[in-house]
Amino acid sequence: MEQVNSLIGYGVMFGFGLLFLAISALISKKLPIEGVDDFLVAGRRVPFALVAAAVSVSWIWTTTIMGSAESGMWFGVSGGINYAWGALVPFFVFIPLVIHMRRIMPKATTFTEFIEQRFGKKTKNVFFSFGVAVIFYIIIEQGVGAGIAFSSIFGIPYKLAAFLAIMIVTLYIAKAGLRGSLFNDLLQFFIIAGILLTVAPLIINHFGLDFIYKGLTDVASNPNNLNYNPDALSLLSGAGFRYGITAMVVAMGQVLLSQGYYSMALATASNRSLFFAYIIGTVLAWFPIPIICSNFFGNVGLAMGIAPGHGIEFTTQISPYVLQYVLGGSGAIIFCILIFMTAMTTGGNCLAGVQALFTVDLYKSINKKPDTEANQMRFGRIATICFGLLAALVATSLQGVSLLKIDIFSGILFGAPCSAFFAGVFWKKPTPTIAVVSIFAGLASGLAAWVLIANQDINWFIGNVLSLLVPALVIVVGSLLTKHEFDFAKLQDYDPGHKVNVTEEVS
Repeated sequence: MEQVNSLIGYGVMFGFGLLFLAISALISKKLPIEGVDDFLVAGRRVPFALVAAAVSVSWIWTTTIMGSAESGMWFGVSGGINYAWGALVPFFVFIPLVIHMRRIMPKATTFTEFIEQRFGKKTKNVFFSFGVAVIFYIIIEQGVGAGIAFSSIFGIPYKLAAFLAIMIVTLYIAKAGLRGSLFNDLLQFFIIAGILLTVAPLIINHFGLDFIYKGLTDVASNPNNLNYNPDALSLLSGAGFRYGITAMVVAMGQVLLSQGYYSMALATASNRSLFFAYIIGTVLAWFPIPIICSNFFGNVGLAMGIAPGHGIEFTTQISPYVLQYVLGGSGAIIFCILIFMTAMTTGGNCLAGVQALFTVDLYKSINKKPDTEANQMRFGRIATICFGLLAALVATSLQGVSLLKIDIFSGILFGAPCSAFFAGVFWKKPTPTIAVVSIFAGLASGLAAWVLIANQDINWFIGNVLSLLVPALVIVVGSLLTKHEFDFAKLQDYDPGHKVNVTEEVS
């Protein structure tokens, strides 16, 4: 790909970075933070429209743009659809789960507070580790996506681009907390939506549907085609469907274990607002995006005859390649703005979540004595900055790694705890021992499948499925054999140690 002047790239990154930092500073000045609850969940009175926009853009990862385009290269026309439905299903698990949690434990701020009261401190520590790890992975992936985009298009060193992208979002989240993230998300929502609604018709107008269809037909029928795939035009592709199942497992851990989604859910003024915010933000606003990116970037790349070593180095680069091919230097700039926005929104949501974990759970485990909320928030800010710095440094070492491959492997790691969490919220029978055993059984079976199955076309699929289903089986069988019954009623009286604004409906 022909590179654009690097000064423009630096201008995009620092220009928008300063804008977001300025918005966070303004929000902090106009709406001063009054305590821990205000800092972490915006006082629990955020209107549904603001949450809906934030949910939508926080689920638009760099992977949603670049990874779904990559799925179009891998699986043809079925790639984007399977990516979309697979990544959407976990929200239909999350929504009833978090609404129920709000009702049974109205003063909770983090999901790990619930785990501690439900399963005990040792099990909470296991889930805390997973919660921090999933956010660490997600924020790193955003940095990798930004690094690939800015280095491919502007020639900015990958390490520098990945590092700066993560540190910019870290600083504005540490400054303004969740409220700063929500207001930045609103601006970023309109920028992302405007870009995608503009570039899709421009790509179709440039190539024409006939060219795309003929190109995909050649991919499906010509064994000499660099991207030969007999199922390229099939919506019922077996490999594509397996990827959809895998995408569901991957997303299950990313949604259920990411504190950022709980923080946004708890920030809403009512359960009704929560329900509509998450439905509108995911089904209406997010669902079409991976389908658009898969078809207008990935499938167009197939039709053009692009492949690794032929126009691009690896398939993650297909989206910037197509946009630059169609729009030249301006297309490259537009793409980098798009990727930078997605990295900021997803990164902001994640960091707001991990800031809650640090401010509430980690602080309590380190500081046993009563302390002021100001000191608690100061600790959360410092811990978040250190976390962001570590993530930025790790992201700099992952140049050239496929975003889709990272995503698929993460499903094995983060799918394993989901069954224990879900069962613990709705069922009084599971014990702490059963919960922990189920997690490690899922991890062991998933990793064993990944390593021991030689066929790389199915080892990732079986590994992800086992990681999710084996724990569910352990939970059901183990719980039916125990006489344990947890008393959910005592959660109503949980005191987090800081002032909490609970709405009448939730309580």
